Amino acid sequence: MKRPLCFICMAFVVTVFIYLQLNPPPFAQLTVQEGAEAVFLGEVYHKEYKNGKQILYLNHIREYDHITEKYIMSDIEGILCYMDENASYEEPMLGSTAVVKGKAEPFREVRNYGGFDAKRYYKTLGLDFQLYNTEILTVSDTYSKYRESLYRVRRYFENIFDMVMSERDASIMKAMVLGNKAELDDQSKMLFQKSGISHIFAISGLHITFIGMGINRLLRKMRLSITPAAVISVIAMLAYGEMTGMSSSAFRAVFMFALKMLAKTLHRTYDMLNALALAAVLLIAEQPLYIYHTGFLLSFGAILGICCVSKVIKGMGVFLIHFPIMLCTYYEFPIYSFLLNLIVMPSMTLLMSLGMVCLGAGSIPVSCLSLGLAKLSGFGCHVIIEIFELLSTLSLKMPFASWITGRPDNWKICCFYAVILFLHIANEYSEKINKNNKYASLRMRIGLPAFVKLTLVMASIVLLSGRNADGLKIAFLDVGQGDCIWIETPSGEHYLIDAGSSSEKQLEKYTVTPYLKYMGTDRLDAVFLTHLDSDHTSALVDMLENGCDIKINRLVIAGAAMKDEAYYEIKDLCSQSNTPLFAVNAGDRLDIGKGVTLEIMHPASDYQALSRNAYSLVMRLAYRTKGGEFSALFTGDVEADGEAYAAEGISKYGSCQLYKASHHGSRYSNTQALLQAAMPDIAVISCGEGNSYGHPHDEVIEALDDIGCRVFVTKDTGAVMVRVKDGRVGVKTVLGKTY
Repeated sequence: MKRPLCFICMAFVVTVFIYLQLNPPPFAQLTVQEGAEAVFLGEVYHKEYKNGKQILYLNHIREYDHITEKYIMSDIEGILCYMDENASYEEPMLGSTAVVKGKAEPFREVRNYGGFDAKRYYKTLGLDFQLYNTEILTVSDTYSKYRESLYRVRRYFENIFDMVMSERDASIMKAMVLGNKAELDDQSKMLFQKSGISHIFAISGLHITFIGMGINRLLRKMRLSITPAAVISVIAMLAYGEMTGMSSSAFRAVFMFALKMLAKTLHRTYDMLNALALAAVLLIAEQPLYIYHTGFLLSFGAILGICCVSKVIKGMGVFLIHFPIMLCTYYEFPIYSFLLNLIVMPSMTLLMSLGMVCLGAGSIPVSCLSLGLAKLSGFGCHVIIEIFELLSTLSLKMPFASWITGRPDNWKICCFYAVILFLHIANEYSEKINKNNKYASLRMRIGLPAFVKLTLVMASIVLLSGRNADGLKIAFLDVGQGDCIWIETPSGEHYLIDAGSSSEKQLEKYTVTPYLKYMGTDRLDAVFLTHLDSDHTSALVDMLENGCDIKINRLVIAGAAMKDEAYYEIKDLCSQSNTPLFAVNAGDRLDIGKGVTLEIMHPASDYQALSRNAYSLVMRLAYRTKGGEFSALFTGDVEADGEAYAAEGISKYGSCQLYKASHHGSRYSNTQALLQAAMPDIAVISCGEGNSYGHPHDEVIEALDDIGCRVFVTKDTGAVMVRVKDGRVGVKTVLGKTY
């Protein structure tokens, strides 16, 4: 068997993946109440500054037991400490043991489809909890002189970038050359990510090859023999990897570089695939969750694409491996990233060279010549960064810049990679046959024609990225204290009912837009705002104000909406963004999809509202299926008098299957009259955990229980997805919890 080590490593990785699917790793639990002060003892293994505030990383954790007044063993692997900016303390050395006190909080688990799973991400990095307002109680005198020295070297180099560059350029160069991403501004990070070149921030093979091979060649030119030159080069790269944080991509690159130097020293053949496989096994053996880590997948996938898939279709190797990973992570693909990378990747060598010259010149004792050279090279870095940003901005402004596909189904991913694997095996087999003297003498070449390969690849891309509406879907996003409801009709139309929160910051950026992209929503046929309180509009305001990748065809509000400040703000934003604004009244019936209608039950055009809640739209959705009619009632924050009007209209239709509880489950809404008229089977209450209003009120839960209604509360279940297909209704929650 060719490359037996590679196949053994592959079997190990597959086994770990299957095991994790069947036995998800447990997460450590806090022994103190969330937000309460806790005391821990641990070793400081990493530290950084973000927005001028220091962050410490601790591992080998022991927890203070207040009963025994001793530090006891804990299942906590690591802690992220945000230092109290008002406290005075001496910065602890790396490798020292510190006793810290702060307010303990778990990392947030994903509560909406498409959201960032901070809990699993930080667990992959070996961190279980975070401490806020952290104070250092004691620090040991012993520490790691080696690691602390590397940290100080990095800080010294960072200061050189700060000295000769603008704040923005310096933060980008710190990320690219020194692995410090903490100071990257969100605008640059988002721009490069959306344009498909965010990999330039990763310490990877480019850095290790450029620096490591550069050192090796320099030593060889100094007439040092192969072995000492290789040893010194590897030691230098290990130190560089340690200094930059030794990410998974950095570890892979350093490990493969070390094996390459070892092979060169022993006069043996270096096999890139075996080295790659062995590096993957070592990382996963230490932390199995790396299997889910995007950086790990992209880094190893790039080398796999270069080694194997590039032979199948020239120039598409990395793309074919990365494409499913990108869709599973970002739910979209930047169309022009391929062309952009053709310019960016060759330029990275020049940018790295200028960055190194800048650091080298800046390290020379201050003189006009050295400082001038540092600033000149810094200006060169600035020009290249400006070109990167200009090209990225232009690529995003071009037609069809971003291809929003949604998160592909697992079976589609398997089919895609099965086709790529088939093409790779067919290519290897044909090459083996073509080397046979019998065919070579006849000048025959056997293999799949290029158009067949291309057809199979294109068909796989279409399968992977294609998305078909499958029945009626209604999702109640977990937005804290607020409302946001997404609807997809069987014919593929998409709608939102409200999009806001009073408890979640940057809701549009971190919750609403990621969810829409996850579901493959590239346009909203309409957004219905039940009323104009900020807990129902904040994300929508951001979408209109800052621009959004999701096109909004029209905005719909109640005709009886109060003409107050909130109304004119929405009206002005619609005008500025060229979004049509429509008003609806009780009695209006809208066809929003094949077999799906939305009827306005409240308010009437002449309704005199005394508050925004009072004029909330009450809407009844009806979906006609072969098995009968499914209906859902959406109520916003309507109050008792509005519910009375709506109840009269609803009573003629009979019971409904789905009810969105009014006003986040408030006792002052959800009246007996409305519940008796609707008689829902399923109710969803959208409210935030620990909200000051006490939502949902016990009276509402009891009233819903009394009519035999199953209740889901977003603060307990996360997002709630209701799916109607072939007359059957299914409910799924993100956290798998029910109220």
